[in-house]
Amino acid sequence: MSTGKITRWNVSQLSSYEQLQYHRERRAAVREEIAKMNAQAGNFTSIQMQKSIGMGDIVSRAAMSRIVAGKKA
Repeated sequence: MSTGKITRWNVSQLSSYEQLQYHRERRAAVREEIAKMNAQAGNFTSIQMQKSIGMGDIVSRAAMSRIVAGKKA
């Protein structure tokens, strides 16, 4: 290949061993990207969960203060 860049159009010009290596490298790169995206999704889920817990704490405190205020009146 003259340019050195492998595309889906010229991959068939490689030897079968080179094609196999190319596809292995591509799959490994995709697995890395998926792992990175899963980590980001996990972090986002953790942040959202902490936010939900915090909102629940605020609502619970407001409800308790209303109950206490109702008992005093």
